[in-house]
Amino acid sequence: MSGTGGGLDPGSIKPPDAVAALRSFPRRWRSALAVVADDPGAEDLVRRRSDESSWSVLEHAWYVAELLRRCGEQVAQVRSADRPTLTADDPRRWVDRGGYGDRGLGGALERIGDQASALADTLQGLAPDDWLRGGDLDGAQVTILALVQRTVAGAADHLRAAERALRSAGAGS
Repeated sequence: MSGTGGGLDPGSIKPPDAVAALRSFPRRWRSALAVVADDPGAEDLVRRRSDESSWSVLEHAWYVAELLRRCGEQVAQVRSADRPTLTADDPRRWVDRGGYGDRGLGGALERIGDQASALADTLQGLAPDDWLRGGDLDGAQVTILALVQRTVAGAADHLRAAERALRSAGAGS
């Protein structure tokens, strides 16, 4: 299960907006999931899927934590080499294989906070031309800006999907 589609247009995200969005993600995720974030009794709700083709709240949160981490790695690769070939391992596979193990929602929210802040700090330090540095990803050239735009849009899409998954699981009812 990937993003939710129909969300934010990645191409509309400018560098300052990307940094602001990344800085806001920890608060936005915690706020959206506050009803269950600090409730050990809600473990079943955050793991519940509405059907086999959907993801749970926990899976969406860990996906975003991993998405942010991988974007940070890709940005570092592009900054350190001319047109590097970037690792294209999709975080969906990591989530689908249960890569987050038995770590709960609190761990995912902490990881989102750490990774979003680290990536925002890195991006805030970029010179304007650095945003246009690029590498090769899946046979196509991609810039740091494009990597970050897709990451921010994906994280926002998954936040909305996690909110829907939470409602579907019966939180607050």
